[in-house]
Amino acid sequence: MKDLKVGDKVMWRGAWGNGLPKEVKVTYIELTENGSKYGNSIQSIDWNRVNGREVIVDLDNGHWAYGYQLNKI
Repeated sequence: MKDLKVGDKVMWRGAWGNGLPKEVKVTYIELTENGSKYGNSIQSIDWNRVNGREVIVDLDNGHWAYGYQLNKI
């Protein structure tokens, strides 16, 4: 899996990355710039860019997360 896409299952850690990992589905992806609160909706992004706070996702469990809280399955 080279890209993270809407609909993908991922491992998510709540509590700002400190929680126990849970399998969830990505329902929305947003790319922000320079730590901005809002950005542009996108359908996919290279996993190499999903490592900080510039990628924000909505999850099917009702939560949202920064990219650093996610891992590939």
